[in-house]
Amino acid sequence: MTVRGMTGTRIAAATLAVATVAAPATMLAAGSYNTRADVRTSPAKQVTKRSARLGAMVAPNGVAVTVSLTISGGSRTRTVLLGAVGARVAVKTLSVTVRGLKPGTKYRVKAIAVNGGKRKSPGNTVTFTTKR
Repeated sequence: MTVRGMTGTRIAAATLAVATVAAPATMLAAGSYNTRADVRTSPAKQVTKRSARLGAMVAPNGVAVTVSLTISGGSRTRTVLLGAVGARVAVKTLSVTVRGLKPGTKYRVKAIAVNGGKRKSPGNTVTFTTKR
C-alpha cells in the first residue's frame, strides 16, 4: 500500500508507519516538562561605569519556568535570577539592574529559562561594554 503525500510523492506504508511511531518523540505536548520556552535576551540599557539594566523576554509555551542571566566579563562569570514566569502567561518581559560591574569592561549576557523538569532553554547572547 502507498499513500500520496502533499507534494504528490508516493510514500511506502512501512515508511509512514515508522514516521508515525517516531513523531511523538519529536512533537512535544504543550505543558510537558519536555517543552522548551522561547527566550530572547534583551539588549543592555542604562549602561554606566558600574551597572546596567539587563533582561529577557520569555514565552513559556505552557510550562512554568524560572529565568536567570549568565553574565561573563573580564575573568568573572556570575548568575543573576530574573524571576519566574507562569505557564499560562503568553509572553513576559523581565529585567533587573546589575551592579558591581567594572568600568570599560566588555560583558556577554545570556538568558536561560529552566522548567520544572530541569529542561533548559537558552536565549541568544548579547554583548555590551560599561562606560569608562
